Amino acid sequence: MPTAQQKAIGIYLFGLPDKDQAIIQRVITFGATQGKNYIIEADLDNARIAISLDNIELPSNHAVSIRIGDSNLPCDLLLQRPLLVTRVMRALDDATQILKSKPMTAEIPLPNTAEETNTAPPPQQPERAPEPEAPLPKEEKTVTDDYAYTALVVDDSAAIRKQLEIELRDAHIKAEFAETGEEALEKSAWKQYDLIFLDIIMPGIDGFEVCRQMRARKTMKKTPIIMLSGKTSPLDEVQGVIAGASTYLTKPVKHEQFQQTLKRVSKWLTNFAC
Repeated sequence: MPTAQQKAIGIYLFGLPDKDQAIIQRVITFGATQGKNYIIEADLDNARIAISLDNIELPSNHAVSIRIGDSNLPCDLLLQRPLLVTRVMRALDDATQILKSKPMTAEIPLPNTAEETNTAPPPQQPERAPEPEAPLPKEEKTVTDDYAYTALVVDDSAAIRKQLEIELRDAHIKAEFAETGEEALEKSAWKQYDLIFLDIIMPGIDGFEVCRQMRARKTMKKTPIIMLSGKTSPLDEVQGVIAGASTYLTKPVKHEQFQQTLKRVSKWLTNFAC
């Protein structure tokens, strides 16, 4: 079982109709030509990604859950209909990124049984409990005190939001998030952010329109707005400039490129402050 999981990321289709299964199977077949190693698992215990309908209760022994529909049930990612190959591929890419930040041992049966035997002796529980509680508040205080700026990251991809959060935290910049253009406009209306990272393709209002509306506000005339997109067409960059974007980053965002952009933005912020 461990060797199969190392070679490929298992995907379990939980109660999906044949039509949905056929689309996801097509995505997996296409992904193999792009170097994306996915396989369909017959058993949920061997899967790292579970995909289910929004009205089906999903067992908790999975790493990343993707629901199809418009559900209030808990899940890591939500796929809206109609299912498209590009949309499903993006969800699987996001799930793969989330997997990297999740502890794999939490869902494997063997470590769970070991934990039960380790926690059986009563003296070990009170000794371990206070140890993690003491350092956690101290770490949070030292990080938040070092924040130089606050950024609003606007992107409907959970994986991109997590990646930018880590990149910004390393640069001592606090990150707050919005998943839609409407939410971004609402948040930026009552709070002044030092810089904005804005995805172009989102549900509802797209990034170009959000950028135009932000630039129309007197308080955001000089706020650095960095457009994010998977597109690399020069026309998209021109559209971003016309909308009022400060610069442009293509996704997936590379660490070196992101840090270089942050250096330029920091100079802009210093000049604006002066």
